[in-house]
Amino acid sequence: MNSSILNKYEVIIFDCDGVIMDVNLLKCEAFGKAVEEYPEEVIRDFVEYCKNSFGISRYIKFKEFFTKFANEPFDEKKYQVFLDRYAAECQKIYALADFTPGCEEILSKLQHERKTLYIASGSDELELNKAFKDRGIHQYFKSIYGSPKTKSDCTSEILADCRNKKVVFIGDALSDMKTAKEHEIDFVYMSNYSVQSTDQNNKCVKEAVQCISTLQDLL
Repeated sequence: MNSSILNKYEVIIFDCDGVIMDVNLLKCEAFGKAVEEYPEEVIRDFVEYCKNSFGISRYIKFKEFFTKFANEPFDEKKYQVFLDRYAAECQKIYALADFTPGCEEILSKLQHERKTLYIASGSDELELNKAFKDRGIHQYFKSIYGSPKTKSDCTSEILADCRNKKVVFIGDALSDMKTAKEHEIDFVYMSNYSVQSTDQNNKCVKEAVQCISTLQDLL
């Protein structure tokens, strides 16, 4: 396949984790490290949950940790410790992670074709902007959106800036597909770095206008 599938779109929204950078498994491990003082089975269940809920922000997941996994009341001090630990891990991950195959080439090509590119991610917005600047790809994107806004809210802001334009969302998770469907835009599913369940994968395949393994498939 070549980039002709993108020819009809003026605006392309990318998820980050598992689409731009190969970080999904590393970030799942980081969730476990953030709550490392808890029993092994609690950590294991939480990490498994995180694998199947990509696109939902850390701010929600760590709040859910207390009631759904630790079975204890919410504690603001512990919550902040979890967030700080996770953020420190993410900084290291983004500094060293590989770009997915074809990433830099497709971004350069789309920029040359005067496409308008955005990021809509469940990852922290300030963290992403810093990481993209540090890694030298910030210039490809008109804006980079992330949490604590939801992915749907990020997409709403993008679409408000792109009225009457043809838009596609390239993502690797159920949350990406649901966001695209909610906003009635096309969805391209990139599967190679997805860590979600088989059922979630099948749902994404069913709803996608195109399935790709990596961004290399678009070159």
